[in-house]
Amino acid sequence: MTSGKSKISTIMETKFQPTNETPLAALTIGQFKDLLGEMVKPQLVAQTKQETFPDTFGKNECSKLTGYAVNTINKMICEKAIPFYKRNAKVLFRREEIEAWLLANRIQTVEEFIEEKENKLSNGRTSR
Repeated sequence: MTSGKSKISTIMETKFQPTNETPLAALTIGQFKDLLGEMVKPQLVAQTKQETFPDTFGKNECSKLTGYAVNTINKMICEKAIPFYKRNAKVLFRREEIEAWLLANRIQTVEEFIEEKENKLSNGRTSR
């Protein structure tokens, strides 16, 4: 005869397999962590693959890095809106330049904007 505690510990040790009908509130913290870990692992693998881009690459790799379609990359090349190199018919991109280009137009947060205006206002009052 087994005790009630051993049955519960056996049930808790088995791998939890939620279904679409399983309510989130029914999960224990451990089950939620396991479920969350399974969802995050593919994203970590994708980030690791993204970090292995070569220093120079073509249009297809540029499309993967930026998330833009190859046709959009071609349009930006024609408009000279993206940094690139051209040798005969081959178009090349440098990873550092593309990453810098993607991050070039940073928009201020509301807090940064307010702080900047307050600093200008206070500096204007003290210089008089």
